[in-house]
Amino acid sequence: LNPTWSAEAHGLAPDGDVFLTEEEVQSFQVPSCSRCGGPLKPDVVFFGDTVKPDKVDFVHKRVNEADSLLVVGSSLQVYSGYRFILTAREKKLPIAILNIGPTRSDDLASLKLDSRCGELLPLIDPR
Repeated sequence: LNPTWSAEAHGLAPDGDVFLTEEEVQSFQVPSCSRCGGPLKPDVVFFGDTVKPDKVDFVHKRVNEADSLLVVGSSLQVYSGYRFILTAREKKLPIAILNIGPTRSDDLASLKLDSRCGELLPLIDPR
């Protein structure tokens, strides 16, 4: 739908929202449902959404199996993400955080990188 759409964020809000120009917002085509015509929502959890219990259980299991935890692009201000930091801390796992600006868990991190995810992640794994 938007193969050539490219927008540069003109600022970043505390909740992670970005500021786009009105022209950028208006030029974006939102995909719609082929059955009802309503807007399609991607399979992500937006700020303020409830996380499904099966997803929470899945992530808790993965954290309990892990030997470390990497957080990418989250301020961890809401409990839905922060709870996994608490689980990792209980297990005494090393925690690394990659985010622009401070997070709720900076004091719990073994490593905190203040950088854009898209700039740093390719350096970690250039696939």
